[in-house]
Amino acid sequence: MPKQNLFIKKIFFVIILFMFSLQNFAQTSTIKKHALIFAIGNYPEAGGWPKISSLHDVPYIQNLLSKQGFSSDNIKIISDENATLKGIENAFEELIKKVNKGDIALIHFSSHGERVEADNDNKIDGLDECVVTYNAVSPFQSKDFQKDQAEYLRGHMLGSYIKKLRAKLGSTGDVIVFMDNCYSGDGARGASKIRGGEFPFVSSSFNEKRHKKSDSPFLYKETSLSNEDENELASYEVISATRPEEVDHETRDETTNTQVGSLTYAISKAFENIQLGSVLPTYRALFANIQAIMNVKVPGQHPLLEGNGSERVIFGGAFMHQMPYIEISKIDKDNKQIIIKQGEMAGLGIGAKITICPSGTLDTSKAVALARGKIIKSENFLSTATLDKTLMMNTPAEGWVFISEYIYNIDPVTINFVSGKTGTPGIYSSKEISFIKKYVSNLSFVKIDDNPEMLIIKGKNTDSLKINANGYLFSTIKSIIKDSLIFKEKLEAYTRYKFLQKLHSEVKNVNVEMQLVPIINGKPDTAAIKNKMINNSFIANEGDTLTLKIKNTGMKDVYVNILDMQPDGTINPILPNSNLYYPIYAHDLKIPSGQEFFLPAGDFIFVSPPYGTEVFKIFASEKEINVENIATSRGYTPNGVMTMIENLVNNSYRISRGISPVTSGNAEATTSEFIFQIKPKQIK
Repeated sequence: MPKQNLFIKKIFFVIILFMFSLQNFAQTSTIKKHALIFAIGNYPEAGGWPKISSLHDVPYIQNLLSKQGFSSDNIKIISDENATLKGIENAFEELIKKVNKGDIALIHFSSHGERVEADNDNKIDGLDECVVTYNAVSPFQSKDFQKDQAEYLRGHMLGSYIKKLRAKLGSTGDVIVFMDNCYSGDGARGASKIRGGEFPFVSSSFNEKRHKKSDSPFLYKETSLSNEDENELASYEVISATRPEEVDHETRDETTNTQVGSLTYAISKAFENIQLGSVLPTYRALFANIQAIMNVKVPGQHPLLEGNGSERVIFGGAFMHQMPYIEISKIDKDNKQIIIKQGEMAGLGIGAKITICPSGTLDTSKAVALARGKIIKSENFLSTATLDKTLMMNTPAEGWVFISEYIYNIDPVTINFVSGKTGTPGIYSSKEISFIKKYVSNLSFVKIDDNPEMLIIKGKNTDSLKINANGYLFSTIKSIIKDSLIFKEKLEAYTRYKFLQKLHSEVKNVNVEMQLVPIINGKPDTAAIKNKMINNSFIANEGDTLTLKIKNTGMKDVYVNILDMQPDGTINPILPNSNLYYPIYAHDLKIPSGQEFFLPAGDFIFVSPPYGTEVFKIFASEKEINVENIATSRGYTPNGVMTMIENLVNNSYRISRGISPVTSGNAEATTSEFIFQIKPKQIK
């Protein structure tokens, strides 16, 4: 083909791509976000429903929506006397008229919830889960069942409005519904307010013995929908505060001391916790975050996720990310100093630089800094900064700390080249060595040394990085000369690996022991461990099937997290891990003192390369911790409120020169290691 014709075709192709991009941008820019917030808390006394703190939920959701780009014109709040059954129906009808194809709609309910005798046969227990509207009468106050039951918003009624909304939004739209109320509640206990909890509202002729316990979701879904119908509707997700048989307890915001709905609180925190990263957050990821928060605040509740869009990106990709921040512990205005709730483990070594912005800041580039500072004292999990100006804040909660320059106190990685005659295998030319040395001189966490930790070896087709002490292959790069950025990433990975290796902290009475146990005939066999021990080192061969056995040998109940540090510098999450056959979340990993934990049968470990020394880094803590997302996202975490361990992996590839490893300071976790060898498959 003539070069001129080829050039013309390329130009034409570029123009087509540009026009497509413009069209796509135009479509994206016209997408609007809408919200309906229903908050019913001040129920009339005549109805018999106690007052709850639903109106406290509204600012939490409004603040969240504002940060996510919802215009105030598209946020409608229907509260108390306006939230009758008729008022709720009118609000839905208005929203359905207002939205367009591809828009995003968020619905939030904060109210009492109740089960009412079903008006159709779609519930096997004969009960509909309902929203208690403002003028609904409780079963204890009702004098006329037929009249009073008509004022409840039944699940299938809500479902019909959601279906109409999905149809109007079309296949490119998004609907997300939050339900912060009880679905039932025959046995409510506890001192906190509950959002429902009354006995079921049924007629005198209702016979509960005829029905089985329901496990049906709150939102009624029409069974008659075909796949073709679904393909024309917007995706939807419903996140509920409880299972159908549970009550919904309110909780208290420890920062403001405000009584608030437990789901509402968890939602607001979960959105704060999702940061900018290489992997866009899905509704499933959001729900996992909500689960973790609610497990701490209201451990007896089990939120539910239902719908068909759990793997879709939140708000169809129109999501506003939260930059990572750290909270302030104490303000010393006289000395222009603050104490920060993180230290060395978060990269806040002495000399690290910080920016303080108002709490709620999403992006420091779009906010006015309240002050800037530098770390002058640092322990593992606490640090002190001196500021350039006095903070004009009344409480620490009014400001957030953002790290602008990380400092980790750790020795640089030492590297060198294999010596020998230029032109022989494995040897770089003097020109190539000069180029690499010049490049490395600009990396603060690497230096050339005559006694290196890592050797750089030139290959015929692929260059290699090998551990000098044992000759193990750390990583390969097609060409260090041509792929200098990949070379840098590999060195950063080793630095992160090295940082984890040197990390040590200890908490009194917090200890666990871990073993790798071979699976023999489908079952763990502790007796087979001795066959895998050579010179007091556990040997795992490619093809082996293993499980983890963790025993809490301390005097306190602890949460356990494990990071897998592979010989090639890759850091993977072992526990928690939501990608397992039987997902294991952070809140599942609490092990009582003296108890043992095994991986479920479907989550056994299958040994595979790379070969070499593998390290399981174990963290035991009285508080729930989570390493999964930061270990799989190359330095980004969906947790905005950064914890000690999350920051360890999150930012440890941004290393500055230093002299000492991190050791126990104001420790929050006991660390330990399980070191073993991965070798090729045994030949029988």
